[in-house]
Amino acid sequence: MPYYARVFFIAFASATASCSGERPQKESDRKEISQQLAAAYYSCVRTSFASQLPTMVDRNMAIDQAFKVCQTEESKLQTFENTLSEVSNAAISAHRNTLKEELLRR
Repeated sequence: MPYYARVFFIAFASATASCSGERPQKESDRKEISQQLAAAYYSCVRTSFASQLPTMVDRNMAIDQAFKVCQTEESKLQTFENTLSEVSNAAISAHRNTLKEELLRR
């Protein structure tokens, strides 16, 4: 094997190894960011709902109000989840349903 072919092969093999090592790290980072955004959204809704408990007349109205208060966090989460895949509104609906069930049990 000529010298340049060996150099090229070694460079190609090392570049491939470094790229394959970055992909799991990126996926891990994306998953962590998604979890942090979801946690911030859930925390916002729970806190908003809890602050309304003393003055609440209708639980469903209080839940709707909590979702309105936290629209910024919801849009951040939705934007991030949409960049990961073509999930669209299904993921946000799942988050809302989970939170709604949790708040109704309180």
